[in-house]
Amino acid sequence: MLIRTPKSLHYPITVTELLSQKNDPVEKFQPLFSYVYKTTVTEGNEFGEEFQVVKTFPTRFESETDGTIVHWKISQGTIINGPG
Repeated sequence: MLIRTPKSLHYPITVTELLSQKNDPVEKFQPLFSYVYKTTVTEGNEFGEEFQVVKTFPTRFESETDGTIVHWKISQGTIINGPG
């Protein structure tokens, strides 16, 4: 099974945990790995002031198809800079 990350993710992402192992069967929409990404958000305070803050968000990458994990090309700590 070959999985590619889509353009729609907030790159770069950092892999935090592989949730499936080699030779594991995988069902569609099953989480394959956890990752975090950083993005800038606008926050405000009680005085109506707004400011930009960089926040880290954790999430999971889900399989788009059924299959079997044959080999991982990523590991915990891998930084993925773009789709592919």
